[in-house]
Amino acid sequence: MPQDKLQANRERFQDFSDHFSEQRRRMLEDLRFSNPSDPQQWDDAVRTARTLAGRPTLTFDHTNQYVNQVVNDARQNKPGIQCLPVDSGADIQTAEVYEGAIRQIEYASRAGIAYDTAIEHAARCGQGWMRVVTEIVNPALNEQQLLIKAVHDPLSITISPESFEPNGSDATDGFVETIMSVTAFERKYGKRKAQTSWEHKSGAWETDRTIRVCEYYKLRTVKTNRLDIELPNGDTLTLGEDEYWKFAQSEGYQPMVTAQYQLATRSFDWCLMTGSDILEETEVLSEWLPIVPVYGNVLWIDGKRYVCGLTRQLMDGQRAKNYERSAQIEMIALQPKSPFILPFESVENFETQWASANTSNQAYLPYNALDDSGRPLPAPQRLAPPQIPAAFIQSAQMASDDMQAAIGMYKSNLGAPSNATSGRAKMQDQREGDTATYHYVDNQGRGIEQVARILVNMIPKYIDTKRAMRILGVDGKAKTVMIDPQGASKPQAKMPTFNLSHGTYDVRVKTGPAYATMRQEASEALTAIVGKSPELMSVLGPSWARMQDWPDAEKIAKLLMSMAPPQVQAIEQEDTSIPPEAQGIVASLKSQIEQMKQQLQEATQAADVQQAKVFQDHENNEINRQKNDIAMYQAETQRIAALKPPDPAMTPEQVQLLVMQLMQQTTQAPPLHQPQEMPEQEQMHEQQEQLGMPMDQGMMPPEQMQEMPPEMGMEQMQEPTSPGLGDEPNFS
Repeated sequence: MPQDKLQANRERFQDFSDHFSEQRRRMLEDLRFSNPSDPQQWDDAVRTARTLAGRPTLTFDHTNQYVNQVVNDARQNKPGIQCLPVDSGADIQTAEVYEGAIRQIEYASRAGIAYDTAIEHAARCGQGWMRVVTEIVNPALNEQQLLIKAVHDPLSITISPESFEPNGSDATDGFVETIMSVTAFERKYGKRKAQTSWEHKSGAWETDRTIRVCEYYKLRTVKTNRLDIELPNGDTLTLGEDEYWKFAQSEGYQPMVTAQYQLATRSFDWCLMTGSDILEETEVLSEWLPIVPVYGNVLWIDGKRYVCGLTRQLMDGQRAKNYERSAQIEMIALQPKSPFILPFESVENFETQWASANTSNQAYLPYNALDDSGRPLPAPQRLAPPQIPAAFIQSAQMASDDMQAAIGMYKSNLGAPSNATSGRAKMQDQREGDTATYHYVDNQGRGIEQVARILVNMIPKYIDTKRAMRILGVDGKAKTVMIDPQGASKPQAKMPTFNLSHGTYDVRVKTGPAYATMRQEASEALTAIVGKSPELMSVLGPSWARMQDWPDAEKIAKLLMSMAPPQVQAIEQEDTSIPPEAQGIVASLKSQIEQMKQQLQEATQAADVQQAKVFQDHENNEINRQKNDIAMYQAETQRIAALKPPDPAMTPEQVQLLVMQLMQQTTQAPPLHQPQEMPEQEQMHEQQEQLGMPMDQGMMPPEQMQEMPPEMGMEQMQEPTSPGLGDEPNFS
């Protein structure tokens, strides 16, 4: 079985090699042509012919200055990765955690090397690469960390020929070749694995002193049926088929299925192999191939991708430049070799000195002034050296112009003097050159964006246990958060806790100056403001001092703050007294307190309204009760008057007081704490005393009066027993 898999992988590799053979040849030529240490810019046949003829083959490389201009411009504008929440399950706080985790991964893996290497290869040969790999940090718990790695050989990677996307997001498989020394290979995998002599015969993946190993990524797609069920409370739950039947068994009923669909889960099978054996295998939990391309110039012709960088566009102009300059220098070198015109007899016996005249620095050259007959001989004369044709100089200049026009970058873009005199005009020249090559930086941004998208997809899959994780802010400051894949997110807790498996997030890349550069620009802007308005130093001074790179910048900022107005100190105290991670908690608590105050105020107003209503109702009831009492009083008075005229000895006030006592006894309830009742006889005497009646006059007890029927006439009442009152009734 492993041999069958190995054979299938080798056949797939052969398909890749056949498809990319032409592109690989061009890329190899571009790399050799622009090699800074050994630029091979002459054709082999031309170099051989000129070398045999003793003619120079000089190289004046101009390609690397253009390549470096693009690469260094990208280095000055660092890409910033931003994470964005997509669906309702995502939130801004968790997106910031993703951003901080990606910055930490970039820092730990020195991702800047990968980014710069990728765009340099894109500028040189049209294609660079970046990789996302895993590294075990805790073997006991199998905890792994994600890293971004650079690819130093752009010819070592090939991905699916069927991939069309500029960031490789649709690639289904890919190969990564690595050359190892035999010693290192045997130390890691053993000598037995290195015995691949049959592969050495074909020269496929190994040589005499090295072994070429190859990593292969292959997409695996697993489709599962998913069921959306409706719960009794109206919520919707998504389950697999097995989970559905377990749920039905545990709940005792079969819930209704509202939707049914297939969910495709993507991952990649990874294996490391030689020409005769598979060394390692594992699964990479990523939805996309963790190999990301960065292209230069791209053009599709007949379904085939053609790529190139700056070198391919500069190649012909560079060759013309080398040829013209070599010919010009060759002609200059021949000028001291111009021959002399002289009679042969004039140098007789001095042939050795004259033969070395063009190769030595002799002080003088002797000659014979007279011939044998004594006649004078003409003095030797050197012919005028040939003049350098102006065509050579013009052709060399034209070759340089052709190189600049081929890529749209001129001398002014490289810092050479131009006709521009103002700063704005010079910046415009620089911007035009950046615009001509901006597609390199833009393609790098697309690649970095895909790397970030892969990281966002892989982070919750590889951080699958509860653990503390270090994240970095945009200013480089580190903090620690807790990742709990099984719990709920608590961003306001003392130790902020997040569940990264909830919600969907996407990324975007913003290219611009690094944080240090932006701080320097802000410092320069504040310096200019304070220079024009010195009175603002007391306000902007502390912030300006903190932006400097002085050793005691923070101390100077504190000193300036002590001299700042109270309003500035209050704002500074508000910003710095609370740690940044606690400011969010305080802000949230303040918001909750304000909401509670608002709710309390509304409840108080409602209570006041209700209390006023109750008080009004009580007042109305009291008024109605008093009206009823008055009506009862009037009715009782009229009834007594109708029964019998009162005793002339009793005044109207005494009659009213007697009626009121009767009404109180019959209508009012006794108090909760009644004083001790007096004997009936004492009560009668007290009432008589209040009415001004004689103490010996008897009165009817109240309970007897209550037992009397209402229609009873006055003549039927008990006759008085005390003397002196005659026939007058006794009211009690």
